[in-house]
Amino acid sequence: MANEHPFEMLFETLGRLPSAHAEPVNRRAYEILHGALSVPLEKTGRCILLRAPRAGHGKTHLLSRIEHQLGASHEFIPLHPAFGSQIEAATVIDDALRHLLRPLPAAGGLCVLDTVARRLFASALQPLVVSGEVPSQDREGAITALRTRPVKTFDFHDPTAVTAQWTHENFEVLGHRLSAELAQNCNLPLCDVVFWVDALFHFAAAPLENPVRLRTLTETVHAGNPTPAVMMGRLEALIGMLSQLVRVVLVADELEGFSTDEPAALRLAAFLATLRHSIQRLDVILSINQDVWENAFAPRLSNGLVDRLSEVVVEIAPLTEEEMVALLESRVPGLGASVLSRLDRATAGTHARGLINAAGIAWLKASAMDAQSSKPAATPDPSGQTEADTSSPQKTPETLKTQDTARADDLLRQFRTQYGLDQV
Repeated sequence: MANEHPFEMLFETLGRLPSAHAEPVNRRAYEILHGALSVPLEKTGRCILLRAPRAGHGKTHLLSRIEHQLGASHEFIPLHPAFGSQIEAATVIDDALRHLLRPLPAAGGLCVLDTVARRLFASALQPLVVSGEVPSQDREGAITALRTRPVKTFDFHDPTAVTAQWTHENFEVLGHRLSAELAQNCNLPLCDVVFWVDALFHFAAAPLENPVRLRTLTETVHAGNPTPAVMMGRLEALIGMLSQLVRVVLVADELEGFSTDEPAALRLAAFLATLRHSIQRLDVILSINQDVWENAFAPRLSNGLVDRLSEVVVEIAPLTEEEMVALLESRVPGLGASVLSRLDRATAGTHARGLINAAGIAWLKASAMDAQSSKPAATPDPSGQTEADTSSPQKTPETLKTQDTARADDLLRQFRTQYGLDQV
């Protein structure tokens, strides 16, 4: 399309690796956040307050890079506020399941939750085999398989997976023992673990081609309109069991809806602090702008809640001159300094979105000038006057200013020609 340009992408989506990145931008914040999350599986989690002076400083960009870097050992679960400012146990369960139900590449219909269920069953069955409570003709071989090949060992869809088939046939009796082992390992209430073991078993054992197995799982979670307390227990059990396998990070981003809702902000703060207190290995990231923090959160939070939410504070700073050039270079290699020199710095500000938006305006301005200059010249009449003008044109200050701007925009036109954008 004719209006496409390198600066048109102003907003990013959490979890999607950014297409353009400037290494110097928010480097210090990245290093602090990466260090806080790069810890062993068994280490106690923390609440991390990621704060920016205003919207557009690159919080989501930063979080997406961190998730891409640590994705092999971490599950980053984004929290999506319902109705703008409502995050509670039921919505977080839905967010977690939505995240875990993402399909695995080239896995024939398996999703992440399938592997989670199999690994949980393997970890719970292993001590029962070791103790002899579950008999096995080859105990050492069974223990090794459960420890090193849990996903294959508990493949309910493979008729040759003896352990999986035996568990399937005896689940009515075995399910409670598996739940008891998991509850003890995770220090969770047995009733909540029983719920998930049963739900995950039926999900993982259902045929992969069954089109309703995903819907059945979510309907099971919400069946009977469980109370908020019941849903909170189920949420803690789900995340608590998952945290035995990977580092779990809950990410509360895009919180603009809380800016005028102090009670909702207080409920969110208390909710996140409670989760962090209940689940030892859980990390929580509260990604927020300074205005939202000061207007909605700070007036209502006690000192204790503030302390809980800010065990680690990561502040995003305004862009420096070097970072501005690097940011523009990531969109138009070789032209960053030239583009920056022609921007209205007061309008652009010192945040990434403002700078990119200002550069986009300059780019569209150059495109409009290109289109104007490509129009054919007016045909003169026999008297020597053009059709458009019957008098000798005078070079006004506005005309001279336009000519200067056109010369200044020559670098942008060169870039458009180099990359074939003038043909779009």
